[in-house]
Amino acid sequence: MANPFEQIRANSNDQRRSMQWYQRQVQQLASNINTPSAAMRSDVFEVAPRIEVGSMYLYRYDPKHKKKLPYYDTFPLVLPFEPTAGGFYGLNLHYLPFLMRAQLLGKLMETANDKTIGDETKMRYNWSLLKSVGNEVKPCVKRYLSQHVITQFYKVNPQDWKATIFLPIDNFVGATKQQVFRDSRNMVNG
Repeated sequence: MANPFEQIRANSNDQRRSMQWYQRQVQQLASNINTPSAAMRSDVFEVAPRIEVGSMYLYRYDPKHKKKLPYYDTFPLVLPFEPTAGGFYGLNLHYLPFLMRAQLLGKLMETANDKTIGDETKMRYNWSLLKSVGNEVKPCVKRYLSQHVITQFYKVNPQDWKATIFLPIDNFVGATKQQVFRDSRNMVNG
C-alpha cells in the first residue's frame, strides 16, 4: 500500500496550507486509513522501539483503571512530553476537536528544532511551555503506563504531522467522539 501522505506533501508544494485543505486531502487520499487496524497495516507509520519527547506516536492502549474512567481512547495519537515512573505523560490529540488539534499542533510546531520540517525534526516543548500555551492542553494531558501499551509504537513522520491529526482513527470506549469533543470544549472554555 502506497503512502498517501507523500501525495499530500507533493500537493502542498511545501507551502503552508489551511486546516481545511489538509482535512480534504486526508479525506480524499487517505480514506482507507479509517480504523486503528488500517493505520497499523499502512505504510504511513514507522515502528519505533521507544518514544522520544518531541515526536508523535500512535499505539494500542488498555488503561489500567478503565473501569474508573468515564471514557478513554484505545488508539491514542500522542505527543509525549515527560517520562514518569512506569511510563510517560503525553498529549492525546484525539481528545480535541479537529480545529483545536490543528491550532495546538501549530503552536507546538513553532518550537521545532528545524525551520524546514524533515524526517529528524523534533518539537521542543515541556510541561512549563504546555501550561503557557493555554487551556486547550487540559483535555488531552494523559498518563500512559508502559505495561498497558499493547502494540508497538508507530511513529508519525514529522512531515505528516499536519495530515495525521485528521485521520478518523480514534477509538473511544464509553462515549462517542462528539461527546468527547463537547466535554473537551467545555473544559477549555470553562
